[in-house]
Amino acid sequence: MNARELVWDMLTEVNERGALSHEAFAEAMAKHRPEGAERALAAQLFNGTLERQLTIDTVLERQTGRRITAIKPKIRNLLRMSVYQMLFLQRVPAAVACNEAVTLAKKRGLAGLSGFVNGTLRGLDRAITAEGGQQEFLRAVAGTMKENERTGFLYSVPGWITELWRKDFPKADIEAILEATLTENAVNIRLNKSRGSMEELVASLEKDGAQPEQGVLENCLSLRGVGNPAALAAYRDGRFSIQDTSAVLAGNLLPLAPGMKVLDLCAAPGGKTVHAADELAALAATEATGAEYEVISRDVSEGKLHLIREQVSRVNLSGVQCAAADASVYDPALEAWADVVIADVPCSGLGVIGRKPDIKYKTKPEDIAALSKIQRSIVEQAVRYVKPGGYLSYSTCTVAHAENEDLAAYIASLGLTPVNLAEHLPKSMREACERQGGIGECGVQIFPEQGKWDGFYIAGFRKAENPEG
Repeated sequence: MNARELVWDMLTEVNERGALSHEAFAEAMAKHRPEGAERALAAQLFNGTLERQLTIDTVLERQTGRRITAIKPKIRNLLRMSVYQMLFLQRVPAAVACNEAVTLAKKRGLAGLSGFVNGTLRGLDRAITAEGGQQEFLRAVAGTMKENERTGFLYSVPGWITELWRKDFPKADIEAILEATLTENAVNIRLNKSRGSMEELVASLEKDGAQPEQGVLENCLSLRGVGNPAALAAYRDGRFSIQDTSAVLAGNLLPLAPGMKVLDLCAAPGGKTVHAADELAALAATEATGAEYEVISRDVSEGKLHLIREQVSRVNLSGVQCAAADASVYDPALEAWADVVIADVPCSGLGVIGRKPDIKYKTKPEDIAALSKIQRSIVEQAVRYVKPGGYLSYSTCTVAHAENEDLAAYIASLGLTPVNLAEHLPKSMREACERQGGIGECGVQIFPEQGKWDGFYIAGFRKAENPEG
């Protein structure tokens, strides 16, 4: 199965059967194991088509005179992949994209629709040529639209998201944020301190042919062009974890000390659990105190616990206990148990649409309100689990006041005191937050930054030493 056929199947899984894009890709790669150029092409076509799908669908509707939903599912996904190549790739000739699509249609028993596929794509090729090229064609189509529709078309994002961001963040440069979601970030990796030094990690990476660069955060490195980082020896040895800069920052801001008890309430796939446990293990070794740490890692999905356990085992962290539990349901055994509670709650995910582009098409405005109710129920329990004098970290990977600043204000209303996190941000991140209006009363809203990091929200709170005093 070549890259295009593989991508066609993955797009059908995501768009027609509701699969999550990152899971569909991982499963397809594991099953078919494309290598080298084929794997790279599959990744580019799959991610690129999803990133630009709203734009592509608009073009297809104009070209065919049909609503996208009126085109047979398999054919519309084949056309989407082909139009992406014709509009956004320079190295794939239009004739190749067209011929490959027709060949695939016939191969899959859709010969009767191959003429429709051929005619649609040949017609689009002529239209692009008539306008003078890809960018000129896109500008010509956008020129017929009003502002919000134009923005949605050019950046392939539903209008309600841009309206929400303009309302919530009047200082923000919305088009710069949207451009960042369409720009590939380097792979960010975090040093696992309990497994060795940064110098040792760099040496291992370079031995495997990687060219690591210093990341935005001191405990991070940036990797480009390494294919699958999880295939590197340093990853297998537990020397690093793959984690976006913004997510690492949330872990870096935890006030950890030797021997602490940490509770991670919504832990899958395990990034923050491993980060906290690794820091505590490294502190215990460095301080030579022998203080035993304890991390309880929970997630509502029993099926996802294996992801956490795999990461914990890979980094060889002995102080972690995993269990399935609904974070919105009170557990009396955890009352005032934790020095640090991590509540990285389920959210709309609008901050990570650059890595998981299907989110922007599947998420609806009403989902924000529904999620905020779940988030409130989780933090109501989380507050109870924090020891007097302890710390609560609230975070999401989204960009929306209702899920972030409003929730942080609610946590403060429950009797906890907000911690000023802005002063602890790296200069580049702090300046970006300030420029876009992301420094709030209770937390910091990090916006997607081109080529650097995803969108994320982080707030920290202290419980009084004597809450009843």
